[in-house]
Amino acid sequence: MIQDLAGWSKVLELMPTAMFVRDAGHRWVFVNRIGCEYFGITPDDVLGKRDTELFPPEQAERFAKGDDVVLRGHEVVETEESVYDLVGRSRTLLTRKTCIELDGEPHVLASVTDITELRESEAHVRWLACHDALTGLSNRTALFSRLDAAVARAAEGSAQAALFYLDLDGFKKVNDTFGHLVGDELLVQFGQRLRHAVGPNDVVARIGGDEFAVLVENSGDLDLDGVAEKMLTLASIPFDVLSARAFVGTSIGVVPLGRDAVASGEMARKADSALYEAKKRRNRYVIYTDALDASLAHRREVEVALEDALLSGEGLSCHYQPMVRASDGKVIGLEALARWRHPKLGVVTPVQFVAVAEETGLIGRLGEWVLRTACSRMTAVDDLFIAVNVSAVQLRDDRFADTVMKVLAETRLPPRRLELEITETAIVNADGAAVRLLKKLRKAGVRISLDDFGTGYSSLTLLKDLDVDKVKIDRSFVQMAPLAEDSAAIVRAVSNLGSALGLCVVAEGVETEAQRQFLRDAGCDELQGYLFSAAVPEDRIERVSGLLPTLAMAHSAG
Repeated sequence: MIQDLAGWSKVLELMPTAMFVRDAGHRWVFVNRIGCEYFGITPDDVLGKRDTELFPPEQAERFAKGDDVVLRGHEVVETEESVYDLVGRSRTLLTRKTCIELDGEPHVLASVTDITELRESEAHVRWLACHDALTGLSNRTALFSRLDAAVARAAEGSAQAALFYLDLDGFKKVNDTFGHLVGDELLVQFGQRLRHAVGPNDVVARIGGDEFAVLVENSGDLDLDGVAEKMLTLASIPFDVLSARAFVGTSIGVVPLGRDAVASGEMARKADSALYEAKKRRNRYVIYTDALDASLAHRREVEVALEDALLSGEGLSCHYQPMVRASDGKVIGLEALARWRHPKLGVVTPVQFVAVAEETGLIGRLGEWVLRTACSRMTAVDDLFIAVNVSAVQLRDDRFADTVMKVLAETRLPPRRLELEITETAIVNADGAAVRLLKKLRKAGVRISLDDFGTGYSSLTLLKDLDVDKVKIDRSFVQMAPLAEDSAAIVRAVSNLGSALGLCVVAEGVETEAQRQFLRDAGCDELQGYLFSAAVPEDRIERVSGLLPTLAMAHSAG
């Protein structure tokens, strides 16, 4: 057994960890090379000195007490504690102390492992487990933990609470326009705005993408409308981000927690249901009611049934509404309109099933089915063109143009006989890739029609750049044109614009003879509406297209 310090020091210098020896008077008598490197010291800094000369009083006293326990009991003691080293840095040390005898006197031998980085890493992992790394806000896990507690308190009646789910409107456009760095910074700034909008004990969480959640608790009355309105206002203020100015809005779903509160997962589902309803019109909030569940259940039923119908074709059909030349009433084309009759759901309106298709990703398949069905049917009808509506969602698919050309090739319908109807809003919101797709199709001979013209914000520059073939005046202006001067002025202005730009102007929703006469005199080129015919099944195409010229001429003669 080694009894002298010189013998111990030779052994301790070879140890791969920090080692030091103190005597019974708490004086340092040895520190090895690793120990010096650990703490940024030299032996001369510590040897012969007591802990009280080296460390803060509280820390020196703690060290001394630990040494005394080892010296009295001659036992091994392991501790983990946070200490300040000799240069003032906070360190987390794992220390193992034992009693040894040197020159007949008891001493404390300690091996020290610096686990500061390990503990910091563990703390960071724990932080990440309940926080969003980008914004520093709580994450879904932390939110649900607090939500469980809030549900329990609400059930006891000790507090009022509400859960807000938020989704940023227009965030994708910010990413596409300015890049993801700007988008990320906008998310950080929006999180900070929410944090300052609620109390210090309320929870603000980012639960994914551009979705946020806020859990608000109050011992008194809780003003749901006031809180939601404040959040809407905060989102509407422009974001100055990395030399860019970005504009977004937010949709909010709200669910109050009451004495009948259920599990946190159910509360989140209800908030999501309300958010889904709010997003239909955007930049507003909706407070959850039981009626929303019935609406969502029906939507889900429609979604499942539509997917089955697209696989089997059962219940789906195309109807066709004629389009006539304004000058002589001759039928020159047809617009294909999807129809769906389900054995259980009955007649499902296009407004319902098209919206579901757009939201669930089925619109591509539905759109291709309508396109293929319509083009196939038109190969048996000479000279008439076929107009097919295109969703804004379809324009975001870079395969769309190829799909159209594939269908034309397979059905052998000349491209000049196909007209794609794009809503004005879809064009305004389309990105450069979508515009390039439409130009590619037009170059191949497909005609492009701008639908619902006058309801959006398209500019002359856009009309020129896209080089559309037609504009369709929205039915809301058509129906009021003979009676309201403002609507009449809009119709005349669009007709003059179309003439100046070499565009065909179409008026839809024509229902009376007075409307027809006004629209023809105003310079519209084509007309469409119930005055001529409603949309008919495919087996009536020849009959309707053959009779309409006679009927239209009769109107003209009258």
